Amino acid sequence: MSLTMLSFLLAVFTGGPALFLSVLSHYRRLTVRLEQHGLRAQGQVVRVNEGRGKPSTVYYAFRPPEGPELSGKFDEATSVASKRLPGSPVDILYLAEAPEQHMAVGMGFTRGLYLLVAVPLVGVAITGVLSVLHAYFTQPK
Repeated sequence: MSLTMLSFLLAVFTGGPALFLSVLSHYRRLTVRLEQHGLRAQGQVVRVNEGRGKPSTVYYAFRPPEGPELSGKFDEATSVASKRLPGSPVDILYLAEAPEQHMAVGMGFTRGLYLLVAVPLVGVAITGVLSVLHAYFTQPK
């Protein structure tokens, strides 16, 4: 294995997971901000697209007092989502300084989900780096 190949593989096994982890961290921080500092608003279900063998998508709209109507969506188990009818209420959290940052109450990127994705991702990165370094330093000269 050449030094160029070593550099490339190390960049892949560190850069790829680091980039993905930064995106995950952004969504986790946003969820925490909304849960801690978000204002509540009452929204309405616009429609529900029931999934076959996968979660249903619930579309909602709400109007913060300081701006125009905004819309969003979240995925929910079909058994629960099928009970939501157009026009039924849904609680929304939004940031006063950025109302376009919003989510339905309880639907954010939870700590458990974050750890469920982040821990194996870090494990794959470490395993990949160690495997590449081992292959490089144990190759016959």
